[in-house]
Amino acid sequence: MNTRLNLKPGVLSVIIAIVAASALGMPASGSATAPQPASGTFKADIDFDTLSLAPVGSNCVLQVDGELTFSGTLEGTAPGTTTALVFASCDEVATHPPGTFRDVFISALEFEGAVDGVPVTADVTYQGQVREGGSVDALIRVSNGANGVLEVEGSVAEGGSYSGSLRSK
Repeated sequence: MNTRLNLKPGVLSVIIAIVAASALGMPASGSATAPQPASGTFKADIDFDTLSLAPVGSNCVLQVDGELTFSGTLEGTAPGTTTALVFASCDEVATHPPGTFRDVFISALEFEGAVDGVPVTADVTYQGQVREGGSVDALIRVSNGANGVLEVEGSVAEGGSYSGSLRSK
């Protein structure tokens, strides 16, 4: 599949800047309660029918919809869209499984569920990198309903585990 995204000039630079900022551990906004330890697992479900690819030089911008399903401190689902800069051509990306090539990604998600049993709706940003072979190093940032930063260890298009701290509002 080689469908062109309508990216405005500078969008790729913004994606890269956001991923870089997350790697620096910029703090989440303040909230009313003290941070509490958080841990658990999540499963990734990808809707490959929504996959689009757009060449950017010798690389490829991939965009796809999906959903993360959380268990543990976070219990619930977070549907949204992922945008990734894959360090391979779009022709290569279209003919190889996820995780074959290194990429940096950001997912904008809307969480609905509970934090430690307390119902919450929150924004979730899942961002990081996929290494060749499919392992994921990333952060999950939760805001607007709960706040926190969670470290992720996982596998692309499958899921993984998270740990860190969350504050409820």
